[in-house]
Amino acid sequence: MSEKIDVKKGEGSEEGGDEKRTRELSIRRHNPFSLFQEMDKMFDEINDLFWRPFRRPGALIKWEEGPIFRTPLSNIKEDDESFIISAEMPGLDKGDIEVSLHDGLLEIRGEIEEESKEEEEGQVVRTEYRSANYYRAFNLPENIDEDSIDASLEKGILNIKIPKKEPEPVEKKKIEVK
Repeated sequence: MSEKIDVKKGEGSEEGGDEKRTRELSIRRHNPFSLFQEMDKMFDEINDLFWRPFRRPGALIKWEEGPIFRTPLSNIKEDDESFIISAEMPGLDKGDIEVSLHDGLLEIRGEIEEESKEEEEGQVVRTEYRSANYYRAFNLPENIDEDSIDASLEKGILNIKIPKKEPEPVEKKKIEVK
């Protein structure tokens, strides 16, 4: 807020005479909540500084030495006869993939080794091909035929067919009371 104030200079002033001058004065009125507003502004600035790196994609990615761990994206289908699991395994060959079953847990593992190539011409400015490990595990139901599981790889998609088996009939057992 600004107010205009008239100031008269008297005879003893350096400029002499009775000149009338107008000067603008700023008057600041005390707001009891100004301290809280300042604190809010400060916290907003700190918050902005903290979250700024997260707003840019890839800003916090630190390229470490060694393999990158990935979880392959998967689809699971079920029909009357089987379960079919399809998992993306890009860049892998059949020999790079291991599928295992133990205690009802189906595990998929894959590994890509980083290729080191010497460039004859030019300088490599950026390289994004890396070693990678893939891992995914699925808990399977009890009504599967463990001996007939089939896996195949086609165009980077691993398909695992898990046949169902008929549940074994459970006989009623009579327990003698003593």
